[in-house]
Amino acid sequence: MIRNICLIGLPTAGKTTIGKKLFQHLKMGFIDTDELIKQKYDSELPDLISKYGQERFLDIEMETITSLKHENVVLSTGGSVIYREKSMDHLKSVLRSDMYHLFINKNEFKKRMKQSPLRGIISNPDQSLDELYNERLRLYDSHSDYIINVNRNVNLDTFKPYDYWSKDKSPMIMYTNKHKYGNSSYPCPPL
Repeated sequence: MIRNICLIGLPTAGKTTIGKKLFQHLKMGFIDTDELIKQKYDSELPDLISKYGQERFLDIEMETITSLKHENVVLSTGGSVIYREKSMDHLKSVLRSDMYHLFINKNEFKKRMKQSPLRGIISNPDQSLDELYNERLRLYDSHSDYIINVNRNVNLDTFKPYDYWSKDKSPMIMYTNKHKYGNSSYPCPPL
């Protein structure tokens, strides 16, 4: 059985955009957890965060994720998914997903955030974008199987789940936590 593919990463990293192209490319299903939440509550994410608060929103996100029982899908998650261990365990263990962190560098993240100021973001009230970036990068890395550089255009052939690391294509695989595939680790460049 081919494992599910789960895309995690910062807001604006392109999880939904890449996920929509990827599921067609691989002929898999597609689930966007943010879209599921918006449909269920008939509301945009920033409105839900304002209405219920950050902690309740994280619980809503976790409830949505733990309700999933799908196979052969590409999953696009919200950037805050990494704040609930139960969500991550469900994605990795129950849904049997390989976790792909879509990496963008700090300058690119800040530039994209300035272009999308109305996004709902889970963060501490006094937390800067730099602090949010640093905090989340550590969390994404601890939960990811693969880190994919998406600062530039993405070649979807690279995402083939079992043979992509043997091909020298963009996006470059920067690092992998998967030791079962032998010598497939690449050093992660300084952030």
